[in-house]
Amino acid sequence: MRRVRVLDTTLRDGDQAAGFAFDRNTKPLLAIALAKAGVDIVEAGFPLSSQDDFDVCCEVVAALRDFPVQVAVVCRGNVNDIRKTAATLNDTGILHVTLPVSNAHVSAFLNISRTQLIERAIQIVSFASGLVSSVEIGAEDATRSDPDFLCEYCCAVIEAGASTVNIADTIGLFTPSQIFSLVTLLRQRVSGFSCGQTCLSIHCHNDAGLAVANTLAAIEAGCDQIEVTVGGIGERSGNAALEEVAANLFVHSEIYNVSTGLRSEHLSKLADYFYRVTGISPGPMKPLTGWNVCAHASGIHQKGFVQSSDNYLPETARICNTVPERIVLSRHSGKAGIRLMAERLGLNIPNHAITEQLLNHIKKSGLRTFGVTEFLKLAAEHDLLPPDFPQPISCVGFSEYRTEEHCRITAMITVSGTDKQTVSGEGFTVESAVLNVTKNISGLSIQLTKTELIGKEGLFHFYAEMLVAGQTVIAVERLGSHPTRLLFECCLDTVNQVTRKHTT
Repeated sequence: MRRVRVLDTTLRDGDQAAGFAFDRNTKPLLAIALAKAGVDIVEAGFPLSSQDDFDVCCEVVAALRDFPVQVAVVCRGNVNDIRKTAATLNDTGILHVTLPVSNAHVSAFLNISRTQLIERAIQIVSFASGLVSSVEIGAEDATRSDPDFLCEYCCAVIEAGASTVNIADTIGLFTPSQIFSLVTLLRQRVSGFSCGQTCLSIHCHNDAGLAVANTLAAIEAGCDQIEVTVGGIGERSGNAALEEVAANLFVHSEIYNVSTGLRSEHLSKLADYFYRVTGISPGPMKPLTGWNVCAHASGIHQKGFVQSSDNYLPETARICNTVPERIVLSRHSGKAGIRLMAERLGLNIPNHAITEQLLNHIKKSGLRTFGVTEFLKLAAEHDLLPPDFPQPISCVGFSEYRTEEHCRITAMITVSGTDKQTVSGEGFTVESAVLNVTKNISGLSIQLTKTELIGKEGLFHFYAEMLVAGQTVIAVERLGSHPTRLLFECCLDTVNQVTRKHTT
């Protein structure tokens, strides 16, 4: 089985994404998480961008000293920069220099001839090889270059001592079939690739949404190294997402027939940590990590899910395993969804007639999603709650008062539609105030492990994952116009779910 190396450039290309420069303290910790996930190479950054970048690249090298991983750093193609950048690396480090190879980029950035470009590339690689153990030279905008010239460029830098040549689809132009053809061509015409002397690397951007597909096509065609980022972060639309490429390699091993050092059991931790420290939201539909990946709302899916979770839960979703599975009731749901929700909440399973009544009520409610609390209230009206079940708590009024350093939440709640009472809580943040209110009501200790808010003024979609009593993870979602109230209602949904489970 052929071995493919994985270079993760989250700390370099991801760091360059507009608005997402990493905090200096984050980079070494993220580098360690990448190493634990089994990447072969962590690209630490662009040391000469600033003194801070130089220092943090050195810190990443130090942080990864005891891990079986190499560190790469990027620099511009001139002798002075190469000499200074090389000082950040240890004896196994990789110096990554890139040059443009398309006519458009060569004329725009260098204004030299093709012959002069190759001469410069040879000089760069030869000089760098005398300073570091491994040199990777990039071919920027390779997918818009002349194929004959690209082959000539690769042959020249390999002869000069390049350990790796990186072929970049810089603007996400190619399709999988084009990438496959290009890698095949390079392996056929560049002897250094075909004989294994030099590593053929692929770096795909996601401008047209094909970075993952293109990376996988390059692997099929025989490339030796792929360059990826966590969550697909990167310049413009980003890069090939590490976890998505990994999931496909794991699930379709018979197609790709390659091995990597990636550890599936660490990918979910890596993704969770990445989204937490960056503040980026994957959104509901992001493959593997989006909050709807394991959500089932339509009747046909819910019916299939009753028979077996394999019917509508792809194996790729199990690789990262970052999102809890959940049933969502809506006007698209069917009787199977009603019975499945009742069963999961420990309720008396409704007979056919009552199931029809519940379903009709949900379909006529006009709600895009019918929350757990609403379902429990409806179930109570139809005597589906066992006698010893606590009645569901719901919010019927809400207000908040905030200053820069303090927040106070006041809510009007009812227990199964009666017994209105006012509750309040305070905290330094909105989240802490809401959690304090919730604890005052229920006595439960709830920790927010993930919150995501999308939408605009007037309609927000709020998703949250909550750890209850340090052991139970509950995924809930709400739609409405007031984000803080949505958080509070998510907390009540969690309380109502956990109360049911603890009672049963």
